[in-house]
This record gives sequence, C-alpha cells and structure tokens, in this order.
Amino acid sequence: MSESPNSTLLGTAAIHWRAFVLAWIFPVIFLLGGLASDQFGYPSLFFFALLPLFFWSFSRASGPWRKREISYWHGIFWGLAVPFIIWALAVLTHLAVAGH
Repeated sequence: MSESPNSTLLGTAAIHWRAFVLAWIFPVIFLLGGLASDQFGYPSLFFFALLPLFFWSFSRASGPWRKREISYWHGIFWGLAVPFIIWALAVLTHLAVAGH
C-alpha cells in the first residue's frame, strides 16, 4: 500500500502550503510592523489594524483541517506551532541584531 501525500508532515505542507503561507509570514509582519509603529508612536493603532489579518491568516491555515483534508495534528503543527517558532526566531534575531 502506498501512503497518501497528506499522511506525512512534509507532504501536507507541500500540498497545502498556500493555505499556511499567510500564517507563516504573519509573525514577521507583526514584529516588524509593531517595531515601526512603536517608533512612530502608534502601537495600539497598528495592533487593531492588523487584527483582521491575524484572524484571516488563522482562518486560511485552519481551512484544510476544517475541510477534513489533513489530520488535526498536522493542522496544529503547520498552522500554530510553525508560526510560533517563526515568531520566536524573529524576536530572537531582532534581539541579537539590536544587541540586547
């Protein structure tokens, strides 16, 4: 028997990457935009302006799971864990570059 491409984590990402890509880049946009808005003195405005993008990215990332195209754990990994890891790496990289 052959496994379906959705049965592996990499297979799931290869097939459904378009659904996950916004959730993967959102943490970087959030960090850079938050830093820029803090410099301009409007961090609250940026947060509330970006809130719809956050919900839209999560909705797109959870789409394959809601349509029962991928397993629950693959959806959790690619839609929640990977964006969190990207955010953590972006923050650590910013701190390293900023010298803190």
